[in-house]
Amino acid sequence: MTPKKTIEALFKQPVHSRETGIDYFRHRLLFYLLLSIAVFGSIAYLPSIYYSLVYQYYYVIIIDTLALAWAFILLFNTGLSFYKKSLGLLAVFYLLGVLLLVSLGPTGAGFLWLLLFSIMSGVLLGYRPALISFGMNLITLAILSVLVFTHRLSWELLNSVELAIWTVKGVNFICINAIVSVSTGFLITKISQMAKEEQEGRQALSREMESRIQTEEENRALTAQLYQSQKMEAIGTLAGGVAHDFNNILSAILGYTELSLLEEDIPSPLQENLVNINRAGLRARGIVKQIQTFSRHAPTNKSIHDIGSIAKECLEFARVGLPPGIDLVQKIPETPLPILADKTKIHQVLMNLLTNGIQAMDNRKGTLSLSIQPGEGNPLTNGSTPFENPGKAGQKYIQVNVTDTGIGIQETDIPRLFEPYFTTKEIGKGTGMGLAISHGIIKAHDGEITVESRLGLGSSFMIHLPRHHRETSMDPIPEKPDLMGAETLLLVDDEPGLVDIHTQFLTKFGYQVVTCTDPFEALDLLRQKPDIFDLVVTDQKMPGMTGDELRKQIFQVLPDLPVVLCSGFTASLDGKGFQGILTKPVNSKDLAGEIRRVLDKTP
Repeated sequence: MTPKKTIEALFKQPVHSRETGIDYFRHRLLFYLLLSIAVFGSIAYLPSIYYSLVYQYYYVIIIDTLALAWAFILLFNTGLSFYKKSLGLLAVFYLLGVLLLVSLGPTGAGFLWLLLFSIMSGVLLGYRPALISFGMNLITLAILSVLVFTHRLSWELLNSVELAIWTVKGVNFICINAIVSVSTGFLITKISQMAKEEQEGRQALSREMESRIQTEEENRALTAQLYQSQKMEAIGTLAGGVAHDFNNILSAILGYTELSLLEEDIPSPLQENLVNINRAGLRARGIVKQIQTFSRHAPTNKSIHDIGSIAKECLEFARVGLPPGIDLVQKIPETPLPILADKTKIHQVLMNLLTNGIQAMDNRKGTLSLSIQPGEGNPLTNGSTPFENPGKAGQKYIQVNVTDTGIGIQETDIPRLFEPYFTTKEIGKGTGMGLAISHGIIKAHDGEITVESRLGLGSSFMIHLPRHHRETSMDPIPEKPDLMGAETLLLVDDEPGLVDIHTQFLTKFGYQVVTCTDPFEALDLLRQKPDIFDLVVTDQKMPGMTGDELRKQIFQVLPDLPVVLCSGFTASLDGKGFQGILTKPVNSKDLAGEIRRVLDKTP
């Protein structure tokens, strides 16, 4: 180490985290005391040596040399602790005082060095060391006094006056030493205690502030999650309303197209145009179903399925178009894991996640994995359940992970990942509806879907679904009913166009159809002519009265009259009370088939 760095190290004393302000003051005071002794002692050393040689005080030369050398050792030895350096400095003060008293008597500076020894003991080390130093001074003076008055210790020019001076100085020194050293030590000790208490208070305040900051951050995170949930709910409600209104328009387009196609002798170009219109309408119907799925207004046909079997089917589909260089890994238990779900929709979610994973690797080498594992408890957060119904906390669940080693997702994009029409893909490569629809499907199954991703390392989508307590079973395939009939039907819908279309459909199948665009008018008609109608077909969303309310009113008048619901808002109902449910837009065969099925079951 160069001399410059040594000097810098001496002046830049480290401050430890546990040190109080008084501790730092003591460290600096000790350093400057040693530095002062080294500097001023060096200045006074040469004159002291000169006069000691002149007057033959050789013992003074030895004392000064040893004291100065010891001061330099304490100053430059950075390995010594504060406590050891303090004891070393105090030893110098004490020995100087004793030696000067022995050699020079009361005329020397021995009393001053002993007083400095006692005061600095209290300042540097505290109250108890101050008392100890005072006791050492008292014993030292007592021993010297005995030696003086027994003539075992004599000074030059010693006479009665010198003895009197010794006595007066000794007594005054003891009094001053007791007052100064004890009060200084007591004061410094109390200041040190107060500083420690203040430091503990600051540390407690710091911990409290850190706790509050952490709590505020958690509150902000929860607020952001609540805002995101409310935003998704609002978007879902808006999408559901738009889908319902568009369904009515689409039903009219598909209905009139289908009626036109049923006509005979249609010119070939016109028939081709009608077929294209019908095909475009069916594609639009698929988009509406996706919107309804996102908004949770789409009906689900739930039954018990093995999630492992659905996942294996999806993997087979994904394997067909898998680019070279991408490994497909599966970890699916052999034991069936039953869920109550719409198989088609769960299939749609898994295929969407697998497709996104393949696209994320962008034809590069990588790994796409699908794993399934059962669990029990709270998979997402401690003390809470991932499922919507709080009563399901701690239930058994199934976790499905779809993981890729692709490009990953930016952290700022993750909160918006499940929003409709938000996409991280290039223009033309994504609609932004896939994950939004998947989110809606999983929510409709009382589950949760989350994502973890690191840019450049890949992404992992985690699905948690409630595990069903029963084993998987196959749903029976319904028999195809006869579509023709001769019964009298009451058709209730506030859309005149849909009333006209359904009337033409049902008339072609042999039914007698009476129509109403007002639910109150339909109810009055049923009260006036209760015996002529065999079945009622009603919409759900109508001015003044919903389809469910109309059904309840009909039940009071004609409890045996079957009612079929035909609407775009069927998922909001539990289906109880209705003998049949159809989702708009509905074609003629589905409408006639459902009516025939209900009539055949009615006694």
